Amino acid sequence: MNTDRIFPLIDTVVPFEACLYYQVLPLSLEGNILKLGVVDAQDDSALDYVQRILAYMNCSVTTEPLSSETQRSVLSAYLLHSSRVKEPTQTATASGKGTGPLQTASTGGAGATATLSSEAETLLSRPEPQTRPANPSKSSPTWVSQPPIPLQILEVKALHLSSPVEVLVTLPAPQLLQELLGRVLLEGIGRLFFERQHLQGRILWSQDGVLKSMLEGIEPLLFQEVIDELKRLTNMPLSRVEHPQQVEVERIYQKTHLLLRLRVIPVSGGEDATLQVLRGAALRFYEQQQLSNLSRDALQLAQELQRKVNQIRDLTRLAPLPLDGLPALERVIRNLDDQIEALMNEHNLEQ
Repeated sequence: MNTDRIFPLIDTVVPFEACLYYQVLPLSLEGNILKLGVVDAQDDSALDYVQRILAYMNCSVTTEPLSSETQRSVLSAYLLHSSRVKEPTQTATASGKGTGPLQTASTGGAGATATLSSEAETLLSRPEPQTRPANPSKSSPTWVSQPPIPLQILEVKALHLSSPVEVLVTLPAPQLLQELLGRVLLEGIGRLFFERQHLQGRILWSQDGVLKSMLEGIEPLLFQEVIDELKRLTNMPLSRVEHPQQVEVERIYQKTHLLLRLRVIPVSGGEDATLQVLRGAALRFYEQQQLSNLSRDALQLAQELQRKVNQIRDLTRLAPLPLDGLPALERVIRNLDDQIEALMNEHNLEQ
């Protein structure tokens, strides 16, 4: 690995946070072609993200297989390099000040902020809203929309925001997570990285795409317990994952609408995790894309329904047959018409 080439590319093209999240590494930039090391060749989202970054540079990208061990080793070296070449700044607490092992290591500056803010708006589709039968005892139930579930309040009790950050590694897992959430929820688009290393773990905190701080030297048991607390927070099963898993939950925090996106990845010795917090403009962009995806899916289903109805019509023209399911189908369609009309009226009011 030619770090003299890689480190400047992390500073200016593919920020550290994106490298860690997407498991990629910019290897070289020759002319208008970026060579990208990729750990998971099946992860299309990683390539899509980098291609969006390169669009404004009029560059293209080629990929090269990369082992996870090599990628982690280079990123670790980058962090060490950054901490040496940049002047130390104040460490983070509630006011952004403190002392201790949570060392500040800014990377990327304004360019990183812009690209990672864009990455924070990258969409991963959520499941479609489910429906439930109004009367499950009948053979031909009338289906109605599931009523909206009120968003839960996210309560965070960070008791050590004004204390030296050395205190964090002495806390039990539930309170340690509360302290981390107290920091990552301060403002902007926050993200926590839980990175398992040999015989210890470390947690990195970024804000608006810029790496802010890191907490190192965490005992493996405590490290895994904090990840388990994150699973509880987001209703993810506590069992160890065998494949990367992601869950998203919406919460209200201090009267602000948030989306918490937890991604857990199996690694040697346990799990790594990433918690991303979306709010404000990024969350609105995310939700708009979700609406676009759902609208497209709904249109495809409606077209399929139209084809099925046409087939029923054609069959009944050839030979009259009983249509026992037609009344139930009619009720479903009427219900959908009512919902679409309500959505249209609401949309017109908003405009």
